[in-house]
Amino acid sequence: MGEWRTQALAAAELVEDALREIRAHPLRSLLTLSGIVFGAASLVAMTSLARAMKEMAYRDLESLGFPRSYVLWDRGPREDAATAADLRHPGLRLTDLTALRGVPGVAAVHGRNPGDEMVVAGSVDRRRVRVEGVDAGYLEMRGFPLAEGRTLRPLDVANVARVAVLGDELARDLLGPASPLGRTIAIEGVRFRVVGTVSAPTFEIAPVEFDWVARRVYIPYSYLTRYQLGAGRLSQVMVTAAPDAEFGDVLRRGEALVRQRHGGASDFEVNNEAADVQEDLAMADGILGGWNVVMYAIAGVTLLVGGIGLFSVLLISVRERVREIGIRKALGADDRDIRRLFLAESLTLALLGSVTGIAGGAGLLLVTELISRQFGKDFTIAVHPPGVVLAVVFALLVGLLFGWYPARRAARLDPIEAISGV
Repeated sequence: MGEWRTQALAAAELVEDALREIRAHPLRSLLTLSGIVFGAASLVAMTSLARAMKEMAYRDLESLGFPRSYVLWDRGPREDAATAADLRHPGLRLTDLTALRGVPGVAAVHGRNPGDEMVVAGSVDRRRVRVEGVDAGYLEMRGFPLAEGRTLRPLDVANVARVAVLGDELARDLLGPASPLGRTIAIEGVRFRVVGTVSAPTFEIAPVEFDWVARRVYIPYSYLTRYQLGAGRLSQVMVTAAPDAEFGDVLRRGEALVRQRHGGASDFEVNNEAADVQEDLAMADGILGGWNVVMYAIAGVTLLVGGIGLFSVLLISVRERVREIGIRKALGADDRDIRRLFLAESLTLALLGSVTGIAGGAGLLLVTELISRQFGKDFTIAVHPPGVVLAVVFALLVGLLFGWYPARRAARLDPIEAISGV
């Protein structure tokens, strides 16, 4: 314990001496730090920005219900049916929807009939628009923000209710600027009561446009099943796995269940949206990974430039402190003590530069947030801890690498020649 305390006191004295030397030459020290500061700042800012972009992209996809979902598409009856089983099973049915809700690990199952373009008339205008039959909770699961009123409820679906949720842009076109709630529209001559409106979702970073959400009509899918598809038919089933469930198992169980119920017929198709999302994220990782390599290279070059400046300053410091070195050796300091003295100054400069750079990188992130808000993108970029660690480690490595030779040169000075100033 006593030896550890002695070493700690010795290290503290070295740091104190290094800080005293740095304060004695503030301008020179500041210029020396600049390269390390810029390198550390760029490293922290770029790694944090890359991480934030990846997280925002994932949140955008998650808000649409993709990362843990798969879709069963109806593919029957088909003209190319080749087996008796294919002919006996005409495709997805409402009973499949109910059966899938009992699969272990399933969090939610939503039916959907995409529908076609139909003539929709309001009090102000009429036009052909796409009418989608959706399940209760589908709009919420997809992250379509509710602008006014409510979305579809389970009773609406169960009772085949003639209620509709309009895209807010379409609502203004059909019914004017007044609130559409409680008013009626006619879909192919059939009257529906408007219970709510939804607007197009906005995303933090994903380069996708969902303006079409605000230009469609959403009604209970059961209405289209009864009056268009008939025989309990269903165009699409979306299955979402629970957060704690193994997604692959949920997908395999669901597909196996439907195939068993259909007697092995190939009258449906599975679209693994979660796998598509993972591919997109992998592609984003590759792009960001390449960006990180470039940023690391830029930061590394900047740190090396700072290291060269540090090297030059330490050589000047050695020449200025020749007499001090000689006196220290005459009083009993050995070569190792002198090396420690100058390495402490080098590492202290590098550490101060990295800390200042980390603060500067955090400031750059704050400026980026403020600028993004001016362009309507309100997001937060958190400092990425691994970037902070890398900035400190790289700066200390630079301090050690470029401080070693000046420290070694100082340690090899002859004390008599050093005292005499030769």
